[in-house]
Amino acid sequence: MAGPKVHLDPDIADFIQGEVMIILGTCSRGKLPDIGRGVGCRVLAPGNTVEVLVSAWQWPETVANLRDTGEVAVTFVRVADYRAYQIKGRATLRDCTPQHYSLCNRYIAAATAALVDQGVPTAMTEMWLMPRDLVVAHFGIRSLSIKTPGADAGTLVGERR
Repeated sequence: MAGPKVHLDPDIADFIQGEVMIILGTCSRGKLPDIGRGVGCRVLAPGNTVEVLVSAWQWPETVANLRDTGEVAVTFVRVADYRAYQIKGRATLRDCTPQHYSLCNRYIAAATAALVDQGVPTAMTEMWLMPRDLVVAHFGIRSLSIKTPGADAGTLVGERR
């Protein structure tokens, strides 16, 4: 990605790497929209690049769109209070490393616990949070916005460097 990127402050970096639902919005070359779920996220130093793990088995269209266009909008939502942020960027796909698989397993355990706390049966989370055929969507942060319902929804945040 050319030009300056948005840098995440530590609180937002911690938030998106935490017990949140991760929803990836992509589109095909023909601009047909698609969504998929992520199963883990990590922010790379110095805070302007993100990696989101995706099951290519479960979300083949999402992965195909990432491969074809790279355009992605990832929304991170905490289920306890619907606090939400959206990051946009242009992704490249990478293979998973053993570290990514460990991250995925930790994420699934934490997200499942958070959902169970809200009354969602584990049987449902198992359908949503799939660690099969993982790929990594790696992207610089072009924009960051608040998506939490309320007066600040849609507000851009973050420092561009």
